[in-house]
Amino acid sequence: MMKILVVVDHAVGVSGPHRNVVGSLNALAARSDVEIRLLTGKIDENEPYVKGCDIMLGFEPHNVGKMISNEMLIRKAVQGQELIYVPTGLKSFLYAFSAKGNRKLIVGPNMTPLPIPGRDDHPGKLEAEYMADLWIEASYYRQTHIERVTNLKIPVVQHAIDTEKFNPKHRDETIWDEYGIPKDQLKVLYVGHDNTLRKGVEALIKTIEIIAEQPDVAQNLAFIFAGKLSEKNLAKIKSLKNTYPLGFLYPDRLPKVMASADISVVPSSWENFPFSVMEAMSSGRPIIAGRVGGITEQLGEGDEATGILLELGKLGKHTPNASKLMADAIIALAADPEKRQRLGKAARERVMTHFVEDRLGQDLVDLFTKS
Repeated sequence: MMKILVVVDHAVGVSGPHRNVVGSLNALAARSDVEIRLLTGKIDENEPYVKGCDIMLGFEPHNVGKMISNEMLIRKAVQGQELIYVPTGLKSFLYAFSAKGNRKLIVGPNMTPLPIPGRDDHPGKLEAEYMADLWIEASYYRQTHIERVTNLKIPVVQHAIDTEKFNPKHRDETIWDEYGIPKDQLKVLYVGHDNTLRKGVEALIKTIEIIAEQPDVAQNLAFIFAGKLSEKNLAKIKSLKNTYPLGFLYPDRLPKVMASADISVVPSSWENFPFSVMEAMSSGRPIIAGRVGGITEQLGEGDEATGILLELGKLGKHTPNASKLMADAIIALAADPEKRQRLGKAARERVMTHFVEDRLGQDLVDLFTKS
């Protein structure tokens, strides 16, 4: 029985990295060959891992005033543990490194590298080789990038999704009544934030403006934004017709909204392995997204493609015609209900084959055992 200490600031799925934390904890806690101790600051009482982990609360790595108590907590938590796993959070990683002793320390796949000038977004030998025993990434695209700039061997553990929580069976079109969205409009959904240009919210707003030039088409579409957005973009969205910003949706609301949409749009010009794509896939929604990062690994390509991939940009920069490409794709897919159904079904099937939490748990245990 392997004893594993998981160290993270919180275990609530309010962001992509923390959705992976929750999924990993659920997957590991369900296994009979590992014992999980969780050191964290906050848990989600509704998640299965709560019943399967030995939980130690009070860890607040972002609170400078609690440095001593954090250090005392982690040194207590590591007692009797064979391995430390830090799935996300640079400060959590640094605390874990300070207390690891002779234990293995595994980090990733959503780990921020040390902020060393000239390193951009990739780790170096200091943290990935000398501080950690193993550095994990979530996509083969990201793996290739890091191996190219560091000459390190980086394993990949792709994210997984709770296929019961994000499920086509949760489709309920009456939910739109709560937000004042007409039921007869086709729902085009964006889930995410806009704290970087690469997320493509500005490009998507331009897409809506392009579609608005065809009033007979635009009147049948509702563009829905779920997530925390800047005041500037919110004002722009609210100035357009048939646009509905819902704000941040908590984990108990998002699955129903996702399943009840008709098209999911991911307008990013760079992503690693986004949960917005997997949530839409698991909910049986057809997806329009950029052919960037790990999205192609999620949706597949060629004859195996389960979504519409567009050349929206690369390395975080959108192409000049990105908005027009999205507008054309949305208009075409909105007019083709058979294709929407086919893509959504194929996406769900691909999730059930590749991205279930049982696979995630096995991948992690295999890596922990071999490291």
